[in-house]
Amino acid sequence: MSSPAHGPEPMNPVSLAASTAPAELLQLRSLPRRGLAAGGGHVREICGRRGANGELHWTLQLVELRGPAGILHLAHEATHVLAGIGGPQVEVGPGASVGLRKERVLRHTDPLLELRRPRLRAAELSRVLVLSTVTARARPALVFADLHGASILPDGVRAIVVRSGRVSTGGSTAAAMEALVLPSAMTGDGVVAPGPGIVADDARVLMVVG
Repeated sequence: MSSPAHGPEPMNPVSLAASTAPAELLQLRSLPRRGLAAGGGHVREICGRRGANGELHWTLQLVELRGPAGILHLAHEATHVLAGIGGPQVEVGPGASVGLRKERVLRHTDPLLELRRPRLRAAELSRVLVLSTVTARARPALVFADLHGASILPDGVRAIVVRSGRVSTGGSTAAAMEALVLPSAMTGDGVVAPGPGIVADDARVLMVVG
């Protein structure tokens, strides 16, 4: 008598996160920083990719504005996307300013980035992620997402910045103000890597995808 057929067993959440290729865990507050071109604050490079001759493909940076205003010079050949991830709202220039609140994504095409906080009432840092891409070589995007439990992320995820909660993948676990840089961050831009398996605990994240 034959045994009844069984479907594939669901993967254990711990196995799901561990089965993914190793991820690099970064503590954003511990990354090297450099001062802004003007004003109070600094910038930290999180991850990115350059070609064999040093040409920029894409880069993700964290800007932390401490005073009422700051200026940062960005790559001339790139287009830029900004995402507010913490602290008081900033206004983005030059020219007519646009308010950038937390959880908002804003396109910026000028290589000069001006950030202002005219209504600053607290000393808290304003934190802005800046994704710069040379579209002829790479086309990643910034995507906010809520992650819960065990799941497979979309194909092409290059990095995960955790705003709240916890995310585990590739043998590493990231909490707030930490990032997971996936092996796909270093692959050729024509290669779309399969999405990694993750386990999340009520996490709000910002992903570099594409």
